[in-house]
Amino acid sequence: MLSLCYLPGVIAGIIQLYRGTKYRRFPDWLDRWMLCRKQIGLLALGFALLHAVYTLVIPIRYNVRHKLISRVVDEMKNNKTTPFDFDNTEAWGTDSLLAMGILGLFLYVLLGLSSLPSVGATLSWREFNFIQSKLGHLTLFVCTAHGYMYGWDKFLKVSTYKWYTPPGYMLCLLLPTVVLLLKLLLLLPCVDRSLTRIRQGWERAPGLPEKQTNF
Repeated sequence: MLSLCYLPGVIAGIIQLYRGTKYRRFPDWLDRWMLCRKQIGLLALGFALLHAVYTLVIPIRYNVRHKLISRVVDEMKNNKTTPFDFDNTEAWGTDSLLAMGILGLFLYVLLGLSSLPSVGATLSWREFNFIQSKLGHLTLFVCTAHGYMYGWDKFLKVSTYKWYTPPGYMLCLLLPTVVLLLKLLLLLPCVDRSLTRIRQGWERAPGLPEKQTNF
């Protein structure tokens, strides 16, 4: 859901590059979308907190405890112990998943606090823009990496694709991945230089390439 906060900004940048000016109004649907980004971000923060709380209570869920007890009872009945070898790859994957999740939640909360009127009033425009833009995209990257760490190598297993359809976590990663790739494209020096000039007031003359309007 955090990607929905930054997707309109990427679309706006592409439109400005296409038009060659910042003085033409965006489409109405994009205007309304950009105006409700704060509400979408706060809603995303709420879901992130619920996700963190749900993760913490997983060990005390009845279903989890029942499976664990059933496994122990079956081993006692069969008088055998299931070998459990330490898997370094699985350990690294689990630790990376938890680390990315904790870091992503911390950055999420920081973004939420900076959007409060009492906190935002104490920040300069440069500080506020850095937190909401640079730190926001970093949060999106960390949370997306958290999703990829959850999948780990599951996408390589045929059993993952039941009824030949991708699992839910793969579908959830499509939009944030697209947003990050488009943002990376806009950060390329040749693209970022033109976009910065447009946002500073430069306009491309209609029908002329950019290099002919520098004089």
